[in-house]
Amino acid sequence: MIIANIIQSQYQLISPQELEQRMKNNSVVLIDVREKDEYDQGHIPGALLKPLSEFSTKELASYPNIVLYCRSGKRSHTAAEKLIEAGMTMITELKGGITAWQEAHLPMVA
Repeated sequence: MIIANIIQSQYQLISPQELEQRMKNNSVVLIDVREKDEYDQGHIPGALLKPLSEFSTKELASYPNIVLYCRSGKRSHTAAEKLIEAGMTMITELKGGITAWQEAHLPMVA
């Protein structure tokens, strides 16, 4: 219960439209936590691939304003928990993952 409260206070969920706006302002580092084959099939422009199966909080510690996403939100939520446990703040997650991004008809890279 305490961990859940900490997580809620240190990260936020944003919509695909809000992420698109933040990307236009160059104010985020976008991290795709899916596997390489999923990433290769299509990803959000500018996203860095950091699969959850190989996830390193040390590697991401230097990035400010991280936005995480996966297919639907489960893996990105797990990644957010790991980053928060490592002491990072300013963690944001794309609500609904890449599925929501695609449903909003936003640009993709294949």
